[in-house]
Amino acid sequence: MTAIKQTSVCSERHLARLRDYLSWDRDKALAHGTQNIIDDDRWFQEMADTRAAMGHDRPGKAGAKCTYMQHQILGFLPDECDLNGGKMTPELCMRYAREYVAERYPNQEVVMVLHRERCRADATDRYAVHLGINRSDLETGRRLDEGPARKAAASRVKTVRTLDERYGLRQLERGKANSRVHARQPGTEERDMARKGQAERSENARIRVAVARRIEEVGRMRDCPDRMGELERRLRRDGIELARSKGGSLQYRFFSKALGAVRKVNGGRLGFAVDHSTGLVVRFTLRGIATAMRAFWELERKALENQNGRGD
Repeated sequence: MTAIKQTSVCSERHLARLRDYLSWDRDKALAHGTQNIIDDDRWFQEMADTRAAMGHDRPGKAGAKCTYMQHQILGFLPDECDLNGGKMTPELCMRYAREYVAERYPNQEVVMVLHRERCRADATDRYAVHLGINRSDLETGRRLDEGPARKAAASRVKTVRTLDERYGLRQLERGKANSRVHARQPGTEERDMARKGQAERSENARIRVAVARRIEEVGRMRDCPDRMGELERRLRRDGIELARSKGGSLQYRFFSKALGAVRKVNGGRLGFAVDHSTGLVVRFTLRGIATAMRAFWELERKALENQNGRGD
């Protein structure tokens, strides 16, 4: 099933960001369209003028936030996009979006921009139509009100399901992989974790610091015939286990408080750390560790030579 998401635009700063994001001059923008807009190039100003004329550029109640627009995203399943052998061309995606808008928001000013988007996790491409929906109803003069958030979300999903059937698209199934070419996306619990301080990135930063410190310690050791083994022992004391992934890459395993379970992170994904005292760049792959250890040992050797009066 086509995914539908909504974000309310409740600040002028967010409004400006959305205007820039929906610019069809961006490289990722493939097509655009509007509804109830006179001049496409002035869509943002026309919406602002409508809100001002209807008094919708300020909160409806004292102490409440002012919702200027709704930003909705129609995200098409990668398998369904012609980029991956599916039937949904850019033209069909825009037709789908226009039908969705006409059915749900016939009296709103709407801008529609089709993006070609790439998932960083698995490098798959898909199409997504971003909708900027003005809050003002041109017929009633009232603000758009779809009822309680949960009920409104369910209603949007129902509309999308109907359109998917009309276009012959697959339906999402709870608990099952819905794409053969695209990795599973974060669920509710994972999104909650991300909102609570970007847990995964914070944990990765902690692991980078701990591993980089141990690499320097072991690299500077004067007598250590098995530096990798020594590093493994020291990291184990820090609660970090070294292992190999199925593909043979060096992997770090540790207990994640955010997940409440063991996390596995490949060295390549950890990125790198910079030793600020020496300027050395430490990478966390097997080769990167070996290179960093040699560099730290060279620094230690030169320091010993200088200490003993044998340096240059």
